[in-house]
Amino acid sequence: MAVGKVHLVCFFVLTVFQCVKGDYIAAVVEYQPIILSSVNETVEQNLVQYVWYIEKAKESNVQIIVFPEYGLTGIVNDTTGYAIQIPNVGNETDFENYWLQKLSNAARGNGIYVVTNLLEKAIDESNKTLYYSTNLVFDKNGKIVAKYRKINLSSEPQLTPGNPDQNQTTFITDFGITFGVFSSQDIFFSNPSKTILSKNVTDVVYPTSWSSFLPYFHSLTTQSGYAIANRINLLAAGLDIPEVGIGGSGIWGADGTAFAYYISGNAGSKLLIATVKNTPDMRVLGEGTKLRGFENLDNNVANHLDTYNASRFFDYDKYSFKTLNISRLNVSKEVCYKGFCCQFSVNVSYAPVNSEEVYRIMAYTGPIGILGSKKTHKICSLIGCATSDISTCGKHNVGLTTKFKRISVNTSISSDSYSFYRPISLTTNLVPVFNSTFNLVIANHARKVVYLNDQEPTDVVAFGIMETSSAVSNTFNIVFFTCIFVFHRLFL
Repeated sequence: MAVGKVHLVCFFVLTVFQCVKGDYIAAVVEYQPIILSSVNETVEQNLVQYVWYIEKAKESNVQIIVFPEYGLTGIVNDTTGYAIQIPNVGNETDFENYWLQKLSNAARGNGIYVVTNLLEKAIDESNKTLYYSTNLVFDKNGKIVAKYRKINLSSEPQLTPGNPDQNQTTFITDFGITFGVFSSQDIFFSNPSKTILSKNVTDVVYPTSWSSFLPYFHSLTTQSGYAIANRINLLAAGLDIPEVGIGGSGIWGADGTAFAYYISGNAGSKLLIATVKNTPDMRVLGEGTKLRGFENLDNNVANHLDTYNASRFFDYDKYSFKTLNISRLNVSKEVCYKGFCCQFSVNVSYAPVNSEEVYRIMAYTGPIGILGSKKTHKICSLIGCATSDISTCGKHNVGLTTKFKRISVNTSISSDSYSFYRPISLTTNLVPVFNSTFNLVIANHARKVVYLNDQEPTDVVAFGIMETSSAVSNTFNIVFFTCIFVFHRLFL
């Protein structure tokens, strides 16, 4: 065989190998915690369920499984009784604490990486007891390989924010993937959700107890938006308490594919399993690369969403709006807020006759209350409204029948490295608008982000772009924790 042909064959074999290298089977558990009369009964009964899910996942050859934040304890007002001392990374498989030992045994006995969340207590240098929300990762030998203390808290007064310099935010698996790890509201702040990306991370495990606020802060919107904006695989395991708007889990691909997702108004746990396909590192392909859109997996979505009681956070009195005349079918408009401008191009394929529904475009720049930060944030969004009354905008339990042929939204951005952008989209089924692309474009020395859908989406509640400040916020606004307080009243 000629040398040139040998080189060609070798190149082909290497290319094929790189395409399949790193594919792995993952599981996330949308989990409804069991709440009993005592601390030990509560945790031990949830541990029994955790072990069952680990064993069930192993039957499908799962290599890594992720459980949600507060899954073992439920959301509690007084963390002191539930908090335990946790060894540092590298600890062997013999633990003084029974809970840790049981998790270690389950990981080792099933040969699977286990990601879980626990309440931790630790003694500082001044002999003061501190409490943390801590993610632990056990490798398939039952050894702790990552220990992460949540940095951005949700009005959790007894907890201390984790120290970014001391956190173990990454771990490497024996199946070749470098994972990052953080929790819940951390996803909205640069440290750690962006800073970990500089550590050769291609995948993130994400235990969460997310309280959804419509239209821009829904759980699946946040998860899918992070994955597609950062070109990262995300394994998101959510706590399940839909009656107060807590729920929603997914396995999201770096190329925009939704491998699995789940949202339901019916309370109950759900095991999601998917093969995470390895793709080339999407973050090194260069600016202007288009991402493949989300695949619509309707069979993963449960019904009864009318009982999924998400709150709304929609400061319409602070935003700039323009109403679209959707009967024109093709509309291009700009809306500005204090010099910040958003451009929209909307093509309508079906406009309902004799319907009260209205679509508006909006722009905003300034603080966003539930983010608990004084930094400036920005939003460009198409928003659906049940009637001409602006207070009806951004709700999911309404019948929106307009069908769009194409939606495009873009805005100019600076080269400021301290802020980052993500897509925000939502339908009345509480899922993202699938088959969309999110793109950074540089033309004539100008930079802009574009979010585009040309797959005729229907039931669109929101479709737009959000800029998030890079600030670290040790606590979210108390509004964000309202649902959790209601949970206490109902169940504890």
